[in-house]
Amino acid sequence: MYRLLIIDDEKDIRDNMKLLIDWSYYGINHILTAASYEEAICKVIDFKPHIALVDVSIGSKWGYDLIEKLRDGGSETHFIMISGYDNFEYVRRSMKNGAVDYLLKPIDTKALENVIENIVVNSLKGSISKESEEQLALDPILKTPIDSFSKITNKILLLIHSQYSSNLSLLDIAELFKMNSKYIGRIFIKDTGLKFSQYLTAYRMLKAKELIETTDEKIAVIAAIVGYDYINNFYVHFKEHYNISPSDLRNYEIKE
Repeated sequence: MYRLLIIDDEKDIRDNMKLLIDWSYYGINHILTAASYEEAICKVIDFKPHIALVDVSIGSKWGYDLIEKLRDGGSETHFIMISGYDNFEYVRRSMKNGAVDYLLKPIDTKALENVIENIVVNSLKGSISKESEEQLALDPILKTPIDSFSKITNKILLLIHSQYSSNLSLLDIAELFKMNSKYIGRIFIKDTGLKFSQYLTAYRMLKAKELIETTDEKIAVIAAIVGYDYINNFYVHFKEHYNISPSDLRNYEIKE
C-alpha cells in the first residue's frame, strides 16, 4: 500500500484532491494533507509518502523550493507539481528540482491518473489491477454498479476506499461537503441499504482479509492498517463478518 501527501495552502483544494480520482485503485490507501511549507516538511519526514502533490505556491514560499529542500534531505518521495500558472519558468524550476510532472489546475483527472499509474508501475515497481471494466464498475462490497448510486454516495464511497484506515466519520464527511450529516446518511442508506458505519466496517474487513491472505504482516499490524486502534475490536468485527478469526484464517492459508 502506498502513502500520498497533498500539499496546498487552500483547504478546498486539499479536500477536493482527495475525491478527484479513486486512489485505492492505485494502491494508495493512506492520504494526509499539509497546509504550509513547514507542515509539509514535517509530514514528509514523519509520514514518508511515496507520492506527494505539491502546489507551486505555498503561502509566500515556492513548491519547487520545497521539493529541492526535501530532495537534498534524502527524501525518496515522488513529487508532482500542481499549479494554476502556465509559466515556463515554474515548470523548468519544478522539473529541475525533482518534480516528475507539472499539472495545471483545474487538474485533468486523466492526466493525473496517467502520472500516478506511471509512478506506481515504473518507479515503485507496483502493479495496477487489470480487472475488466465490468468488475471495476461494481462496488466491491455491494456488488452493484457504481453508476447506480447518487453523486453524494459515490463521493462517500470514494472517501471510504481511500481513507478507511483513518478515523473517518459521517460528521467529518458532512463537514467536508458542507452538508447535513443526517441528510447524507439517509441518502447513503437509500442507495446502498447500509448505514455508513456498516459499510465502513465491511470495507475494512475486506481489506484486512486481503492482507491476511496475501502478506505476512502480523495481525496486529493489519488491524492498525485498516483503522483499528484496539486489536480486540478488530478480532470481534472480523469474526462476526467472516465467521472465522483472523488467526484461524492465516493458519488456514498457511496449510493450504
